[in-house]
Amino acid sequence: MLTEAGPASASGARGLLGCKGAGRSAQGRLADWAAKRGGEPELCDAGITLWRFGAPAGGLTRFGDGPLRGWLLGDLFAPSPGAPAAQPADVYRRLGHDWIWQQQGQLALVLWDAERRELALYRDGSSARGLYYHRRADGALVFSDCLDLLVHCPLVPRRLSPAGLHEYLRFLDISSPNTIYDAVFSTEPDQLCLHGRHGLHQRERPQVQTQGEADTAGGGLDAAATLLDTRLEAAVRTRIGDRGPIVSFLSGGVDSAYLCALAAAAVGEPGRVHALTVGFAEPGLDESPVARAVAAHLGVSHRVLRFSHGQYRQAFEALAESGAYPFADPAAAPSLLAFREARGLADLALDGTGADTLLGVMPARHQRIAVQYAARLPYRLRRPLGRVLSRLPGLRGYRPLLDFGDAEEMLIRWQGFPRREIERLCGHPVSLAHTRFYRIFARHAPGAHFERYSALLGNLPDDRIHVAAALTGLRVRFPFFDPAVERCVRAMDRPLRYADGEHKRVLRHALARRIPRQIWNGPKHGFDFPFDALLARDDYALVRGHARGENLRRLGCARTADVEAMIGAYLRGERSARFRVWALTVLTAWLEGHDVAA
Repeated sequence: MLTEAGPASASGARGLLGCKGAGRSAQGRLADWAAKRGGEPELCDAGITLWRFGAPAGGLTRFGDGPLRGWLLGDLFAPSPGAPAAQPADVYRRLGHDWIWQQQGQLALVLWDAERRELALYRDGSSARGLYYHRRADGALVFSDCLDLLVHCPLVPRRLSPAGLHEYLRFLDISSPNTIYDAVFSTEPDQLCLHGRHGLHQRERPQVQTQGEADTAGGGLDAAATLLDTRLEAAVRTRIGDRGPIVSFLSGGVDSAYLCALAAAAVGEPGRVHALTVGFAEPGLDESPVARAVAAHLGVSHRVLRFSHGQYRQAFEALAESGAYPFADPAAAPSLLAFREARGLADLALDGTGADTLLGVMPARHQRIAVQYAARLPYRLRRPLGRVLSRLPGLRGYRPLLDFGDAEEMLIRWQGFPRREIERLCGHPVSLAHTRFYRIFARHAPGAHFERYSALLGNLPDDRIHVAAALTGLRVRFPFFDPAVERCVRAMDRPLRYADGEHKRVLRHALARRIPRQIWNGPKHGFDFPFDALLARDDYALVRGHARGENLRRLGCARTADVEAMIGAYLRGERSARFRVWALTVLTAWLEGHDVAA
């Protein structure tokens, strides 16, 4: 029977926390700790216990009974508007774990099968919901959908992960399965994490089956655009329902414009769709004129949000204090402010996350040359050659083709600390082979640029969206993760997705049927935030206030003096390290609000 979770408890804790396979002493410690913090027991079975702290953000649905019990955090969508979703327990009994691959939803799942003595943890490919675990030395598994809840329980150590710190410094964020905490991991999206009699193992999602889609998609660009439009419109309808206001974030790009057009068509009611755009004072970053024209053509209400530096500063501090983990996406502060505005209009929003990976993006020509050819030269030869090029008139622009560290670094979105610099600062060898980014890179041949880069874009954490949603209570929907949309696009040949330098070709063709091309067909800036101006505000108050020596020393770097010297040079006007200073400011601000041992 499906039941909804009750209201939040007075303790303020929100989430599920469980433990499987621990001894009586450990279980007793956990039970005492949970009871003192207002935890309510959800399950007490031989070898496993589960506690609920308040009402988990986004909702909790229980299903099953007897030996099969499940907890679904988030939403499981019906196959079509108005059609009831099948009972998860019934589908599991019929299909086993394969049932999860057939579901539509933005969810995290905890499933206990007492007959098999097996615990299953899962979250969908959108990564909208978190699910974390720690494997103890005795083989027990402690797990939670709330990272703060997990690392504060008495069975889990709370200390910085050196590998997680290295990943953060290189990428400015941390991807699953790694976290900032030592020996604490995040379940990877669209993978089953199973803990049974034989320990812990992962189960990959089967490859998407595209049979039945290929013939339709093979009919050319027009047929492919029609198929995509049909599939994506159905996905939007499934996610927005038939009542209540909806926010559509309109950035000025083709993905958000297309979703806004589909939402307006699906709703058919004036005033129900509210388009929001974050505007910037810098002309090179401001896409509000394009967004305004798109909204006017669709006839939806539209607001351009412009925030002050004071508001950005407050949002920065809120993220540092309330975020469960550090991430240095420069757009995090404007996203949080925009989500707060959106929550005043509706509790549901549409977002175009997932389109880049699904439809694919080709990296720039210099990146392709560097990865496929220049990376074959030894690092000790490439660097001197790059310096020589920089001294030759007319050839200076070619230095980036040679002057880089690992080949993987050519495709990273932000300019964090290069791996070799992290080694120098930490005083020991550093490998990033454990990161999801490096693992995905290694799966592709040197010349598979389109496939590799598209897959790497899917690896990028969308923490600014998920954290802002959790802090504001806004439910954000990602139609591009719909299984039917995925099957449709995967069946298309590459020229339908990318040809002659045109990215997302089929989507642009479909969008042009709903909004004239001249309205939106311009250069895309991306949701870039001028974080440098925020750092420099009030005589670099953020940097001076957070990236102080005592905070930097908590990172455990062997050469903290070098880091302080780099920050000092930045304060004197040196801008080459601005991304690194930004990363350190975010990290040290987060550390101030979190009791984590080095």
